[in-house]
Formats: sequence, C-alpha cells, structure tokens
Amino acid sequence: MQYQAENQTITIPTGDHLISLRNRKRMDLTSVKAIERFDQQEFYVRTSQGLLLIKGEELKIVHLDVDKGLLTLEGVVKAIQYDEEQNSDGARGLLHKLFG
Repeated sequence: MQYQAENQTITIPTGDHLISLRNRKRMDLTSVKAIERFDQQEFYVRTSQGLLLIKGEELKIVHLDVDKGLLTLEGVVKAIQYDEEQNSDGARGLLHKLFG
C-alpha cells in the first residue's frame, strides 16, 4: 500500500498499522477495518491492531477509504488509547447503564 504524505510517497507493507499525527490537528491512520462509533469528542476505530479510542475536540472525518483502510481525521486530538477488543463485559456495562 502506498500513502501520500506531504510531498512524499511512503510504501507501507500490507496489514501494517500506522498513525501519523501532525500538530495534534490532523491524524492519518492505516489498516482501519471499521469505525465503530464517533462524534465530535470520541472516535472508536477498529484497526488491525485492536480497537483504538481517539478523544479530542471538534473531530471530523476528512477522508475515508474503506477499501484501502485509510482514515484521516481533523480536530484537536487530546488522547489516543488502544482498548482490548470489546467483550461481554462491555455489553454488560451498557445493559447495566440502561437497566442497572
């Protein structure tokens, strides 16, 4: 896979997961499998390396190529965190919040 980044082309081995963050304002991701949910403060993105939580302000999708697994976000990035894959504990937490 080739990725265009500011006047240069970078070749990324297929399946490799790469995050590029410029001045905490623009984020490029590779090996994106799905966007689980998002709003202006949080994005949950499923990648080849697990579930990625991105927190910030005024986050928005600038570019999404599902076939190539590329995602570009803009906004103010405040935190990036990999979570374990969602499991029954996450489902229990949601049910607990609703009926708890």
